[in-house]
Amino acid sequence: MRSIHNKMDRQNIRIGMALPRWEDERLVTGKGRFTDDQNLDSQVYADFVRSPYAHAKIENINCEKAIETEGVIAVFSANELEADGVKPIPSDVKVRGPLYPNQDGSIMADPPYFPLARKIVRHVGDAVALIIAKTPDIAAEATEKVTIDYTVLPSVTVTAAAQGVGQPQVWKEAPNNTCFDWVSGNEEETNEALALADHIASIQVIDNRVVTCFLEPRGVLATFDKVTQRYTAHLGCQGIHVTRKRLSQILGVQEENVRVISRDVGGGFGSRSFTYPEYAAILWAAGKLKLPIKWIATRSEDFYSANQGRDYVLSGTLGLNAKGDFLALKVSGVCNLGAYVAGSSPFTALRNVTRMLAGVYKTPNLYVNLSGVFTNTVPIASYRGVGRVEAIYTLERLIDEAARTIGFDRIELRRRNCVPPEAMPYTTPTGSTYDSGEYVKNMDLAITNSRWNTFAKRRIEASARGKLRGIGICNYIEGAGGVSGEYGQIIIRENGTIQMAVGSVAQGQGHETTMRQIVAEQLGISIDCIEMTESDTDLIRGGEGTNASRSIVRAGPALVKAADNAIKLGLKAAASQLETSPQDISFALGCYTITGTDRSISIFDVAKSFNGASSEHSAAGEFGGDAIDDNDDITYPNGCHICEVEIDPETGELEIIAFTAVDDVGNAINPMIVHGQSQGGIAQGIGQALFEQTIYDPETGQQLSGSFMDYALPKARDLPFINGTLNEVRSPTNSLGAKGAGEGGTTGAPAAVMNAVMDALSYVGVQNIDMPATPYRIWEAIQNYKTGN
Repeated sequence: MRSIHNKMDRQNIRIGMALPRWEDERLVTGKGRFTDDQNLDSQVYADFVRSPYAHAKIENINCEKAIETEGVIAVFSANELEADGVKPIPSDVKVRGPLYPNQDGSIMADPPYFPLARKIVRHVGDAVALIIAKTPDIAAEATEKVTIDYTVLPSVTVTAAAQGVGQPQVWKEAPNNTCFDWVSGNEEETNEALALADHIASIQVIDNRVVTCFLEPRGVLATFDKVTQRYTAHLGCQGIHVTRKRLSQILGVQEENVRVISRDVGGGFGSRSFTYPEYAAILWAAGKLKLPIKWIATRSEDFYSANQGRDYVLSGTLGLNAKGDFLALKVSGVCNLGAYVAGSSPFTALRNVTRMLAGVYKTPNLYVNLSGVFTNTVPIASYRGVGRVEAIYTLERLIDEAARTIGFDRIELRRRNCVPPEAMPYTTPTGSTYDSGEYVKNMDLAITNSRWNTFAKRRIEASARGKLRGIGICNYIEGAGGVSGEYGQIIIRENGTIQMAVGSVAQGQGHETTMRQIVAEQLGISIDCIEMTESDTDLIRGGEGTNASRSIVRAGPALVKAADNAIKLGLKAAASQLETSPQDISFALGCYTITGTDRSISIFDVAKSFNGASSEHSAAGEFGGDAIDDNDDITYPNGCHICEVEIDPETGELEIIAFTAVDDVGNAINPMIVHGQSQGGIAQGIGQALFEQTIYDPETGQQLSGSFMDYALPKARDLPFINGTLNEVRSPTNSLGAKGAGEGGTTGAPAAVMNAVMDALSYVGVQNIDMPATPYRIWEAIQNYKTGN
């Protein structure tokens, strides 16, 4: 790994170099351009009246006092939007539902999700009315003057209880609150294998609900052009073209009549892939009032209305033979979708759990049955590692349980069951085809780097101080790439600059750096001459956006193709200027050269010869190329995490002593950025394992952890030094050999941490504990064991 610090090196920056992030100077010096930094003359402000009830019928809305408030411009409810033909927020059920049918062959439930609640509210924080005023303070004041008569209805919030007899029904379209009932694998063969197994291990785990704590709360600045009849939305999202499509569908207008601009975005984590109801309502209001309207969510609003993550209850059974070979794995459970189908939320849940259930192991028989339920809670959607965390956490906890109850060594149990490199590509019983990986090597590197083999000495030393020491391991794998169809464009200009554009949107991943490295290598030019187009649907032709760790896997190869197309387009012009045949020209290091001679011309000089008449990809003084990467192969990043903890049994206080990570992201475009992605993901995984939990009152549906006073995030002092290493095994699925790097940290960390916690607590008899392993929960478990409870 090479760090770049001087200007001479910058001429030769290429893939694989640890270039400091291009965008950081702008971001850390206050020059970022986030949604709240966008302002327009004559803009007005929006705020929302939200439901104080988890489930209630709206009997009447009285807006008179709010409208009479000085500075209030308008008050809207669902009635006005409905009269104007505003449609529900589109989900993916119509298109993707038939691909994932229920057990009985039916399609999953798809109840409507309107920008403002119609007739019934279904979670605390559901938006009921929209206030437009001259200042944010006036808008906020007016929300308190709207009087709404509700008839409170019974609510259901508990995931495991939602399908129970007599539970309140969230939607009539979803009997027993069931959205989907999905199965994959062969149940009969799995049951037969379990029946023949010499050993059986079982476990139930809770994958706790978490809040998506964006650094930047959601927001939008919406405008409407009376002349062009076009809407424009400035907002932070993960896909400008997908957002444009959904907004146009909600408003009932053509896509070209909606423009979406997404500049700097303060965190996405999957939750910004969704087109939020507030965006649609405010965009509609901008068109209605012919005024620019701005809304920035408060932190409390994001707690009560931004999509949340996780919330599964899963049970797993693993069958093994006498030698410890895995024979069968059967998993069943339920995941919480909240009150609405939030875009692709059912599919990311069931698809990723199914895809990753095998882990890195060669288990011949697998079966999964997963139900998705509606509850009167904030909707749940994609959150970093969605579905992957749930599958890997269940499996890796189950393997440790098998080692504990049967007597196998947990390292050797994993080692003997890992899929070997020579088996690649390897297809699992649930249909995933792993591209490449050295799973045992990952584990061996992690064991060495964590000093696993000398842990027993450290445990004895900790015991002498009255502390419990534990060590845990997790082998993770996750599917990266998402849908195919990412866009890339290169424009080469006579002024010595190259304009680059991709359809994926950055929310802190370092795209401005890694994409430049790809283009610099492909064209053989200095990275300093490359400029990146901001995410704007008027400037970028297409793309699916950033999700599923797909940007490098999809947008990277698209840029490679675009650069190749640009080189081909310039070949004829270069030959003309060099007075030779195109067949005699070669290209390298930014120049076209007559093969076998020293006669050459730079791409920038070639750009001078273009007048715009020769190709749709050229203009006066410039030429280029674009491409769509339509490869739909999934890549499988993988790795091994080892966590070491120390617990004070008298207080339950826990300290992470060390954390070791070995990550295989394929060809690492920028190793420094990859390590940063891994560290950030691990921090989120530690947060879920030890600190974070969204809690609802089961009687009222009120969120009891609705602020940072009651919802704990890990602080810097809670996080250990992360000892990270890369084991790069190229993926054969794409031209860069990359696999994606965004979600491995969150996928592996929870199980590594919790296996370490259980290892420590096993010495005082505690056999199970659920996330988050807070000091109180640890102390309580110890006390319960001591008292025989």
